Amino acid sequence: MSKIGLVLALVLAMASMAFAYSFLEMAVGSQVFPGSARCLGMGEVGVLCEQSPQAAGLNPALLGKLKGWEASGSYRFVSFEDKWSLPTYDSFDALLGYTCYSRNSNLYNGLSGGVATGPLENLKGVSLGVSFAEVYDFTYDFHEEVRDRSTTSVPSDKPIADALVDATGSIYSLAFGLGKQFTHDIGVGVGLEYLFGDFDITSRLSNIDVTKMSCWDDTTTRTHDDFKASKLKGTRLRVGATYRVNKRLDVGFVAVGKTEIKGDYNATSLGGLLYYLPRRASEGDIKLTYPSSFRLGFTFRPRNELLTVVELNACFTNWSDAGNSALSGLNLEDTYEFNVGVEHVFYSGRPVRFGFFYRQSPLDSETSEAAVTAGSGFMVGSFKVEFAGKVGWRDYRYFDLFDDSIFCARSRDFTDKVEETSLSGLVTISRRF
Repeated sequence: MSKIGLVLALVLAMASMAFAYSFLEMAVGSQVFPGSARCLGMGEVGVLCEQSPQAAGLNPALLGKLKGWEASGSYRFVSFEDKWSLPTYDSFDALLGYTCYSRNSNLYNGLSGGVATGPLENLKGVSLGVSFAEVYDFTYDFHEEVRDRSTTSVPSDKPIADALVDATGSIYSLAFGLGKQFTHDIGVGVGLEYLFGDFDITSRLSNIDVTKMSCWDDTTTRTHDDFKASKLKGTRLRVGATYRVNKRLDVGFVAVGKTEIKGDYNATSLGGLLYYLPRRASEGDIKLTYPSSFRLGFTFRPRNELLTVVELNACFTNWSDAGNSALSGLNLEDTYEFNVGVEHVFYSGRPVRFGFFYRQSPLDSETSEAAVTAGSGFMVGSFKVEFAGKVGWRDYRYFDLFDDSIFCARSRDFTDKVEETSLSGLVTISRRF
């Protein structure tokens, strides 16, 4: 297959399905790691690890380290589960424990990929690259079987309604980058991302037993809210640099600029079920502001004979400057992220990778996700196949998504406990020409 044919085949393969993330960041989208399986297996490091076409959307300076033409594609799956639990207290307000009232589990997948040239002589050694990936995900599915809490009902836990949140949509990045090694030790790069996408957030009630809700007088209302954002478009600039301090240590830096993604929105409100959605029908322009970020990375090679690499990344993201102009009640906070990974290559050439990362939530900096990762790879003919897995977890407190007053009960003045776990895998196939 010619190089042009390969590029066209990759572009045609970019039909991607979204994959699930948490409700907590649904207003701005959960961040999605756009890199390869090698870097995922090392704790989602990307400042110095991603010497592949995906560097265009991570650190474009790494494009200058490529030896020639290279193409890669990745397939990702995510199994995500969250559990919402209601705290129970005794007559002295002492916490007795938690009762699970909603458990949601879903499986999703998606594709990403890219093509890079390596240094081009007619461009004075500049390398070019293009990559495609999902960068923010809005998908979330929630289902609560609401039960009658009245002690006089028969049976006392009779279902009276189903409360659901259905959210879909993504922001995708088509990144164009160029990088150059000015010397053996110094490399720089710049990338421009075209961001586009849409999302839809729906909250609704179904299977309603009006006889158990005395405050209802009209069964045709208060059952459906919808918020749809479409035609979202914007651009984002990133710059990167790498420096080899000595044969043991490399240092890298990536800066991503603040960006605004603009589009249209339409809101239909029939009762304000989900508290931060608009309380009335409206439409107009929407602006999603995504923050600037600064990422610092280190690569340490502790020995000569066996190829061992230790990667360390730290990232600061200025989320306090970000937001969603159409949704109220969003108070975002600046966040920090830390990543560490190790890759060891045996004499046989087979790599083994392990990693860990810690990431704060912009909705609540005291709520953090932790995850462990692992991966490996092998050659199949002229193709390199790499795979990695991740197990992540997070706990936080949040108000019930559907206030009890909707079901004619007293509103809860306390938060519920939310426990999240995720299991994800990524397979990357690449080839150099």
